[in-house]
Amino acid sequence: MVLRERGENDDLTRSKSPVYLGNMQIKNPIRMIEEMEGMSPTLRGIILTIASGAFFATMHGSVRLLSQDLDAMEIAFFRAFFGFLFFAPILLRSRLAVLRTTRLPLHLLRGLFNGASLLLWFTALSMVPLGDATALALMGPLFVAIGAIFILRENVGGARWVTLAIGFAGALVIVRPGFQEINLGMMLIIISMLCVTCSKLIAKSLSRTDQPSTIVAYLSLTMMLPSGVALFFVWETPTVTQLLFMVIIGFLGSCGHMLLTTAYKIADISAVEPVVFSRLVWAAVVGWFMFAEFPGPWIWVGSALIVAASTCLARYDAGSRKIPETSSK
Repeated sequence: MVLRERGENDDLTRSKSPVYLGNMQIKNPIRMIEEMEGMSPTLRGIILTIASGAFFATMHGSVRLLSQDLDAMEIAFFRAFFGFLFFAPILLRSRLAVLRTTRLPLHLLRGLFNGASLLLWFTALSMVPLGDATALALMGPLFVAIGAIFILRENVGGARWVTLAIGFAGALVIVRPGFQEINLGMMLIIISMLCVTCSKLIAKSLSRTDQPSTIVAYLSLTMMLPSGVALFFVWETPTVTQLLFMVIIGFLGSCGHMLLTTAYKIADISAVEPVVFSRLVWAAVVGWFMFAEFPGPWIWVGSALIVAASTCLARYDAGSRKIPETSSK
């Protein structure tokens, strides 16, 4: 099945009272799109998904650019740290009540998986062209589907196995073993996706007992641990410019996740999933302007196969249950 986090960042897009700058009211643009009455939920979801792709691609390009002067592990720590600061007001507003749980060990384990994934992903971005990395990362939903079959013991039919085979064939088209060297960066991306898969499967279990805001709160707190440990070995005092860059990276990542979470909340996942392909388009644009890189034809073909397979899995899910189950990049 395709797992996703639905509503975990709802509090981030919800404003209980209007915010004013002088006499001018400042409106949450994500909330505005979510509440548009003259536009169908599907179209609104598609717009938010495309916008999230732009934020993620810009963040990944910024990480790749900054990693030329600063270790990727240090960047990963500050990404997690500034992401936590973004969520901190919600923790304070709830007076830490959002942290109440009876399943602390699972929350800690999920944070370790997510933190390790972030470390591996940022390190890979310093080694692999942006478009190639983005294309390979599209495999995430396929790994989650495999995990749901073997770990959660979900029943599947022949059609889903065929769909998964098509998706992994797309990955082989991207990697092309035997035709090009499989470098360390590609291996790190695959391991990173496996860590994300474990995180999502744990989130599925947690969602049965804990509130979405609790799941996100612990994720924000705990995913700094792996990168914090790594920071001791690679620390280099960042310049003011580098620190500002990392604030922007944290902002872009948080906004990207808010946009995508809202898209999944207001539109059917089977309608939104094909638009995830726009991530590769944005990555190609950012890669071209920042690094004069552009994905080759095999990258586009492989990505199309992966997204087609993910879309079929999403449609299968939509047909098998009214409300898709939840989970967490």
